[in-house]
Amino acid sequence: MSELEEITLNLGEISKFMWRYSLGRDSGMESLHFLRIKIPAGRIKVEELFEIAEISKEYGRGYAEITDRQDIQLHWIDSNRALEIFEKLYRLGYTTDLCGQAFSSACHGDVRNIAVCPLSGKINDFDVAEHAIKLTEFFSGNPDFIDLPKKFKIAFTACGTDCVRAGINDLGMIGVERDGERGFTPLIGGGIGATYPGPSLGKHMPVFVPEERVFEFVKAVVEIHRDYSSRESKAKARFKHLVASWGVEKIRETVEDKIGELEDFEGLPPLKFSAHKSSGKQINGLHYLTLPLIGGILDAEKLEKIAELSEKYGSGEIRLTTTQNVIFVDVEDLNALKSELERHFKIYDGDAFYNSIGCASNFCGKTKDVHAKDMLRRLLEVAGELGVENEVLIYVSGCHNACGCHHVAPFGLAGKLIRRDGEIIQGYDFYIGGDIAKLKMGKLYRESLTSDEVVEVFREIVMRYKSSGKSLKEFLEGL
Repeated sequence: MSELEEITLNLGEISKFMWRYSLGRDSGMESLHFLRIKIPAGRIKVEELFEIAEISKEYGRGYAEITDRQDIQLHWIDSNRALEIFEKLYRLGYTTDLCGQAFSSACHGDVRNIAVCPLSGKINDFDVAEHAIKLTEFFSGNPDFIDLPKKFKIAFTACGTDCVRAGINDLGMIGVERDGERGFTPLIGGGIGATYPGPSLGKHMPVFVPEERVFEFVKAVVEIHRDYSSRESKAKARFKHLVASWGVEKIRETVEDKIGELEDFEGLPPLKFSAHKSSGKQINGLHYLTLPLIGGILDAEKLEKIAELSEKYGSGEIRLTTTQNVIFVDVEDLNALKSELERHFKIYDGDAFYNSIGCASNFCGKTKDVHAKDMLRRLLEVAGELGVENEVLIYVSGCHNACGCHHVAPFGLAGKLIRRDGEIIQGYDFYIGGDIAKLKMGKLYRESLTSDEVVEVFREIVMRYKSSGKSLKEFLEGL
């Protein structure tokens, strides 16, 4: 066999992986690469969860974490074994994010895992997941959409709450009803990282998108990002920059040029944030139960136990949440499931443990000790000590890129390196008063704090709040 024939054969074998699989770059915890597995609509069957647990054991030191986009992320991946892992994922029908850190220019962006209400179809019959799954199948590996100026994030919810943080997505689809017809009204141009024009909340495009037009609408918006968002630099390449430059009306006009006119829909429905905590009744008479995981941290053995218990007490399907938790669905005997979970997991009380998130800054190398997930744990412990675990919500990012969404939480932290006594140490900026469901950004309250100072400031705020006689929202607005 000639050298050319051998190259051609090898390309043929790996062509199925092209533009569908990628390793991300780590630079902390002795990890050089991560693997972010897209779980479409955040839904995974037990047999697939068992397989991912095995992949974690064999390639990722048995560690795993749930991301705030309903992915499963593994670390310590050896790039020399990447094709082995990709083959296993290919057989499972899963793809990965196309992580673009290696590219200095605005290129090779992809549509990231589409966030979906984790209880869609269970607590109401408006199941938005079908749209996310269809779109994921379309965009994944599609040669027409694997060179976006930068990544594109989409979210769907129709449960009456904002459980997916729709307003910080490039495109957030809010389920609504118009004259008895179901559809969506969109938020566009969200994104709270540091890229131009800075942290931005989605703007309402006042249109009604019927369910049968969702696919063409989303495709048209992504095409506009592909064709018109800036390729001048990565800092200007997010869709939010185009929305800020063009305005909502021009984006709408360009969409309608592609797919035809859309009906007006004035005003967003009132929403509140929800992490779908604890347990509740489904429309089929069975129950769901949410397992809170601080920072989404798991390991292979816990993944296997979750799969085992879902098969034993539920339907064999697990739902992942955008607050890095796991939901068991179709549970008949809640008490029996709770009893077994308590033998294997720490079951936390309080909304804060269900609602709060922390990014993986320890792996990306953006923080020194104390890392984002560790900082989150410390603050949750203080919230429990002070008896406000049902009132607070805490988001922790390791840096200004805002992977932990710190801008839109009542309490948000953004990591940074600071100098104290001639030494470079880990510090945090402290934000307060954010409210994602109200599309309200938090304000910088204190900056360049050490981790111990963060705890002290948090404790002080909570103590003052408890003696104020006000709601937490009112109190934070007055600071």
